[in-house]
Amino acid sequence: MTGQEQVVVSPAARWKASLTVPIADRRSGDHQDQVLALRSLVRGGRATTIVVPIRDGRGPAHRAGLVPCKGRVLHSDGSPFSDGSGYAQGYSGAALSGAAALNAVQIVVTLATGLQPLPGMRFSMPDGRLHEVGNVIAFDGASRWTIGITPWLRAAYDDGTELDFETAVCRMRLASDDAAALSLTLNRFGSAAFELVEAL
Repeated sequence: MTGQEQVVVSPAARWKASLTVPIADRRSGDHQDQVLALRSLVRGGRATTIVVPIRDGRGPAHRAGLVPCKGRVLHSDGSPFSDGSGYAQGYSGAALSGAAALNAVQIVVTLATGLQPLPGMRFSMPDGRLHEVGNVIAFDGASRWTIGITPWLRAAYDDGTELDFETAVCRMRLASDDAAALSLTLNRFGSAAFELVEAL
């Protein structure tokens, strides 16, 4: 046969992200502070590591109707912590069940009873490495799930390492040194376009 093409999915692919940040008006003090913070962040170019939140809402806790409180629960007298935040709680209770080796594409995780990992759900490790459930391989009938993941593990992890399905993040860096360059129209309006790649 002619014209046949072999395509192989690599488990080593890197995450990529794009983001455009609008700059509305330079006269606002808050906006000025944000622009200065942005300049400071991108000054290091590709050497700067940025922890990017993954806003997805498709983790096992959400599928079960359990939405994390995200730091909104106050003390018993109704007051928050000194920084204005409250208590937070995760619902999935996800953790590795057994050690996982570097470059592994299959792991065993423990989830709270009644929760289920599904292909496409994303989670991060404590060091900010992002992964996605590729397929569910096995279930022990209680709380242990064997799942295939992508990309492969960037590091080795110990038994009991917590997985974050609810507020996953990804360690990234700018794709080029001149990414997120600021430009203004009429010296007031503009935008900064980010191109990010996973920081290995």
